[in-house]
Amino acid sequence: MDSITQVTLGAAVGEAILGKKTGYKAAVWGGVLGTLPDLDILANPLLDQVSELYFHRGITHSFFFAIAAAPVIGLGLKKLHKSDGATLKNWTFFVFWIFLTHILIDLPTNYGTQIFQPFTNRPFATDALFIIDPLFTVPILLGVLSAQILRRRGSLGDSLNRAGLIISAVYLLWAHAIKSHVHAVYTESFEQQHGYIDQMRTIPNGPTTFLWSGYIIRQDTVYHAVYSIFDDSLDLEFQKIPRNSSLIDPYWDDRGMEALLWFSRGYYTVETDDSGDLYFYDLRFGREDLYLQQDAGYVWSNRLLIDEENNAYSFEQSLPSFDVRSRNLKLFWDRIWGQ
Repeated sequence: MDSITQVTLGAAVGEAILGKKTGYKAAVWGGVLGTLPDLDILANPLLDQVSELYFHRGITHSFFFAIAAAPVIGLGLKKLHKSDGATLKNWTFFVFWIFLTHILIDLPTNYGTQIFQPFTNRPFATDALFIIDPLFTVPILLGVLSAQILRRRGSLGDSLNRAGLIISAVYLLWAHAIKSHVHAVYTESFEQQHGYIDQMRTIPNGPTTFLWSGYIIRQDTVYHAVYSIFDDSLDLEFQKIPRNSSLIDPYWDDRGMEALLWFSRGYYTVETDDSGDLYFYDLRFGREDLYLQQDAGYVWSNRLLIDEENNAYSFEQSLPSFDVRSRNLKLFWDRIWGQ
């Protein structure tokens, strides 16, 4: 999830666990620790593109890290705040739950989180939330702010903070429940039109759980369709996107190519430009127009870097961008409601 959500969630969890014992410190340290796992990006200047791709959401987003780091950081916080009523056990529990909730709220996004590092680098994702979702974040934000404002007025602030966490937890359950429905719609519609499915992913199309993108792999083609839960028809219109895997056959076992294939989990397309450069697009992150118009550039774009020995040793990633002109915003809003 985005950094604002992680800071807010960490502050709210910290407030719920130690707010009564340590006051404002619980929310402050919760917010700081809530974003700490994402500071793995500070290692980027020391890494090349391939290592950077493997490292992000790696060890700092694992259950091992949450368990191992909690007592160490907990001890530091205990020594820093000796006069507070929190014990070492309290602080360790506090740190563990902030790290754990950070991991658990990254899992529903489609990036992939290596929760079992250092034992395996396999990324896990449930694809139920977009990386920014106000309906998840706002209740937590209002709850934790209420707790700080009403701290000296009995338990009302504490109750509102917990209410914000509960509302967002229920929304997260809703996201997974509606995803189950969406997955079934894509499966039935595709099988009726085209037959068997090799692989499939359904992912929120923008910051909402009402509008979805589905990606279905069959042989060397990815079929994509947009679906709103308010659509009248369940007969989806699939767009064929050729993966063009033959273009990367010479580089299949090269270091840069292996990293992109590992990250994309097969949901890619490859193209060449006029100069002969190869571009690898990860389809899961969509297009700049959220697939609302006829054509646009892909968000996750990588130019393969090939050395003199014809090895794809690395890649150069383009910065993602979105076309947010008023026309696209209106199309997006209308499409959410089934238009």
